[in-house]
Amino acid sequence: MGCSEPEQGTDSSFLIKTASIMITSVEFLEELDLKRAAYPYDIDENPEEYNKMVMDLVQMLSNEILLLSAASDKGVEVTMQEVQSAEEEFRKDYPEDSFEQILLKNAIPRSLWKKRFRKNMIIDKLIDQELKQKIEITPQGIVGFYKKYYTAYLQKNNESIRDLKQIENEKELVSRLRLQKAQDQYEEWLQKLLKDYPVQINMEKLKTFLIDIENSEGIENEKAN
Repeated sequence: MGCSEPEQGTDSSFLIKTASIMITSVEFLEELDLKRAAYPYDIDENPEEYNKMVMDLVQMLSNEILLLSAASDKGVEVTMQEVQSAEEEFRKDYPEDSFEQILLKNAIPRSLWKKRFRKNMIIDKLIDQELKQKIEITPQGIVGFYKKYYTAYLQKNNESIRDLKQIENEKELVSRLRLQKAQDQYEEWLQKLLKDYPVQINMEKLKTFLIDIENSEGIENEKAN
């Protein structure tokens, strides 16, 4: 990802951006609050761990806007009807109001969850269209994949043997092989996309979200003395 100082005369309100998508500090803070909820409440007392959490989020959001920029450029979109249908299918696993209770417990606004749900659908559609479906599957590849799984399952328990029977269907076997190949090629594919849709990070603004380790260590030493 490109890390740079904003040039004079340019829009410096972004924290992370591509040519077509921008994440502001306010939007990043919202995402950071959600991510922080999954960590111990006192994580900011460990500057290195806290900064790692922030940088992990930067990486995740950078990849997200990279993929969404590519999706927009390639005309990959999902309709509101598709989102609604997918949400209804997703919520079948959550009886009554249990899903709303989970959102409430984790302090996740429903509007934000739905926005992220739609983004994930677009990204999944892009990966399927531009990566998975372009992978060549040969008869030899299917046979080799099956033998690999068969050998692995024989070394495991009976439950795994039962799982093997589920992939004896050729369509399921091809689907799993395509998924594995997509996973193997994902990082290389992502790097190629990055050349076409470079991501820029505003380091000056990012510093405001990080804990100054040197200063925090100095304060701790003063307390100890």
